[in-house]
Amino acid sequence: MAGRCMVLNISVAVLYALLTLLQLSMAWAQAPRSEELQAAIFVDRAVLAYGGKRYDEALKELQQALSLYPQSVDALYYQGLVYLALDRPGDALASLEKARAIRPGDLDVAFQLGVLYFSQKEYEKAEPLLRQVHLAEPRRPNIGYYLGFMEYRKKNYREALSLLRANVPSDDNFAQLAGFYTGLAVAALGFPSEARAEIDQALRLQPASPLVTPAQRFGEILQKAEKEERVFRGELRLGVYYDTNVPVVPNPNSDITATTIRQDTRRRKSEGELANVNLAYTWLKNPDWEGNVSYRFLQTYNNHLTEFNTQSHTPTLSIANRGSVPSAFGELPYDAGLQLAYDFISLGNAPFTQRGIVSPYLTVAANSWNFTTLQYRFQLKDFYGDDKVVRREVRDAKNYMIGPSHVLLFEEGRHFVRLGYQYDAELAEGENWSYRGHRLVTGLQYTLPRDWGDWGDIRLRYDLDFHWRFHKNRHSLLPATATGTVKRRDQQPTHIVGIAKDFLCEERGGCQLGVALEYLYDKTNSNLAPFDYTRHVVTTSFVWRFGL
Repeated sequence: MAGRCMVLNISVAVLYALLTLLQLSMAWAQAPRSEELQAAIFVDRAVLAYGGKRYDEALKELQQALSLYPQSVDALYYQGLVYLALDRPGDALASLEKARAIRPGDLDVAFQLGVLYFSQKEYEKAEPLLRQVHLAEPRRPNIGYYLGFMEYRKKNYREALSLLRANVPSDDNFAQLAGFYTGLAVAALGFPSEARAEIDQALRLQPASPLVTPAQRFGEILQKAEKEERVFRGELRLGVYYDTNVPVVPNPNSDITATTIRQDTRRRKSEGELANVNLAYTWLKNPDWEGNVSYRFLQTYNNHLTEFNTQSHTPTLSIANRGSVPSAFGELPYDAGLQLAYDFISLGNAPFTQRGIVSPYLTVAANSWNFTTLQYRFQLKDFYGDDKVVRREVRDAKNYMIGPSHVLLFEEGRHFVRLGYQYDAELAEGENWSYRGHRLVTGLQYTLPRDWGDWGDIRLRYDLDFHWRFHKNRHSLLPATATGTVKRRDQQPTHIVGIAKDFLCEERGGCQLGVALEYLYDKTNSNLAPFDYTRHVVTTSFVWRFGL
């Protein structure tokens, strides 16, 4: 009996201790809560005083709130607003930064802090804050203007245009600012008439605004540019060249077919002339859409091998849509287009081949100097004279190609680096010509500085097109000593080195005259000797560009 009483007494003591600890913990939890509630009362008073523009009174109330509860984000936020109203940006910055450190996800704090950095021209600090707000609330008043302005400064005009157009202005001042910079962005994209319309619309919002005078002057410049805008463009290129292997004769080899071709083709080298005409008409042009129709003519004349003269005619119809899409990195500008072309080629004044070409593409711009393009191309090839060859040698084919390419621009395009990959498949009627291929496309350009006198603005360029072709079937005719045993494999690296300079250049871009010197080296390696050859071509040309 005594043992049970002892156990009961111990249980009662433990229960009493637990209740005491519970009461103490509740008191400790309620104490900060009570201080937080009291601080909220002072914040409410401060908000009323701030609304009545009694800023000193509001500041005292907020200081009281922070003395009770230093972690009050609301008190720090409104303290920042009061300091801004009192023209104390340094103190406002300190308060808003404290609030953001406590609650990084608070959009109101992020917005006010971003706007404060923006007003101090610290755009690198302002952008991530305003991007955070835009991602969650793209319709928040003026967020589009702030981000659009910063993208315009970085010369990302397409992204700036998208943000400025989507801006929700808080008043006529911001509406006019957004409209003015929309006009600037549209002008930078090359649409003077649309830019002038944007500027005129912005001016009508507040005719007495300080922006009126500079905007009117800019409008006059746009009006002049609008009159000079050209919808028809042309280019005439005349040149001379020297080709070491016009008929594409195989390299020396013990293969009987290659040897026969070399013996039958004694003349391989020739000087020649070329004429190239490009004409283009823009039938649709605005900031969102552009449509063009063009025609290209090329004639080569080999002085000593006229049977290999070539002539091509290529009309093209193209349309492109430009805009931007939201992404995790902000608005992402794109250019999506479609080209339809027809190509007719004659060889030695006789029809050689004709092609229908369909090429859709999509270009995405990470910024003003970083572009990625995905291209698809379908060609329907029709070769003349197929009735003179066996079926396995018929070259009529369907060709499919797809691949990405990436371009980095420097100094607004004066220099660039390009790298791309393409996969293509040729499905020919004749099994000897069907293949699957891989192509590496790369290039770079460097432009000499403008202040180098006569050497200034000379462009130095190198391009490499490396094509690997793996034919699907064993060749029925080659090698002559073992027909039907070898699948053709080609490696074709084509190197082009060029130097060029333009003259009579205009302020808005474009030059009327130009000269160029190019060297082409084509060293095709094949496991079938008749397709293994080497070719060198040196070309110098003069170009005249014109427009209406």
